[in-house]
Amino acid sequence: MRHDSSEHPHLELDRRNGLVVGLCAGIARYFDVDATWLRIGAVLGAVLMTKLAVALYVIGWLLLDDRNG
Repeated sequence: MRHDSSEHPHLELDRRNGLVVGLCAGIARYFDVDATWLRIGAVLGAVLMTKLAVALYVIGWLLLDDRNG
């Protein structure tokens, strides 16, 4: 069975709907959740676990393709 690529989005940056680099917006689009919740989690992670949160954010930014770029 062949799947249409439009059925399920690819995990990639979404700069059009993003606030910084589109990481949270891209993940939210992939999992079909509100990006606001991911952004709140990212901010809380940055406050509580600064180095780990920043490292994960940068790694995600570098690894994901840019769908709008």
